[in-house]
Amino acid sequence: MWAKIFMAAGGCGGCAGVVLGALQTHTLATRVDGDGLATLSTASDYLLVHGLLLVAIAMGLRAAPAAFSLRLAGTLIMLGMICFCGGLTISALGGGAWAAIAPLGGIGLIAGWLTLAVYGSTGPRA
Repeated sequence: MWAKIFMAAGGCGGCAGVVLGALQTHTLATRVDGDGLATLSTASDYLLVHGLLLVAIAMGLRAAPAAFSLRLAGTLIMLGMICFCGGLTISALGGGAWAAIAPLGGIGLIAGWLTLAVYGSTGPRA
């Protein structure tokens, strides 16, 4: 079940990264200032990279479905993507109270990477 969730989330994250990059380049280029476009570019890049990471985690879970640290890493990465990239996008498009969630998402991404490092150093039984 977890592998399917992370595979789907990774695919959706990658798709969102491509769509956001296209919007930034074609539609929003004349409507958002330079700083906002740079922020959207960062969000797009992070969606693409972390979408691929979720796909890799899903593949790892197919080989080791009981690996708690892989499930935890995937969950942290998935929530981090939503909060960080969502917060950046909201911030670039005009702000709002939800833009403040980006730092929390960044912490989630960092924690997910560190959890993945723990899994890598302790093996598939972690």
